[in-house]
Amino acid sequence: MTDDTATAVDDATEETRRPTADTLATLAVCWREPSEELRGTVESGAVAWLDESEAAVDLDELRVEYTRLFVGPGPEQCPPYESVYRDGDHDGDDQNVGPVYGPATQAVARWYAEYGLELRDSRSAPPDHIATELEFAAYLAATEDDDTVEQFLDEHLRAWIEPFTARLRENDPGPFYRAVIEKTIEVVTR
Repeated sequence: MTDDTATAVDDATEETRRPTADTLATLAVCWREPSEELRGTVESGAVAWLDESEAAVDLDELRVEYTRLFVGPGPEQCPPYESVYRDGDHDGDDQNVGPVYGPATQAVARWYAEYGLELRDSRSAPPDHIATELEFAAYLAATEDDDTVEQFLDEHLRAWIEPFTARLRENDPGPFYRAVIEKTIEVVTR
């Protein structure tokens, strides 16, 4: 093996272990309410992991799906907020969720404040929305060392991604969200 080959293998190994800023940022766009930004992201090829049926982005259909899954009303709602999955009294009941703006929300907000970051708009989603946490992880991946990224993922996204995505799967998401679930788990839990 030449030195160039060894370097390429080392780079590929590092790439598979640690999520990149671009991958995390792309996932964040996928978890936001469907918009032209999402359509542009899909059309740019940034989501090459989507197959043809998953990448067929009809914004109106995706907005309906987003509302059904994340906004409600109804018992099948899957709130995309960390505090809901970490701050409730779960007693083995997966359907019992915690409050929005619970202690987990405050903990993630402290991370943002430590880096001098604020939400753009006080009317925006709580700071523990999955997309916001992924955006912050992307920021860390671009600006900080691997240990910092791993610490944030361990303290936040990895602590609630499984119950959140399990609840989503129970509510039969369409092909786009099924693919986003799988890619998010792959990236966040590796």
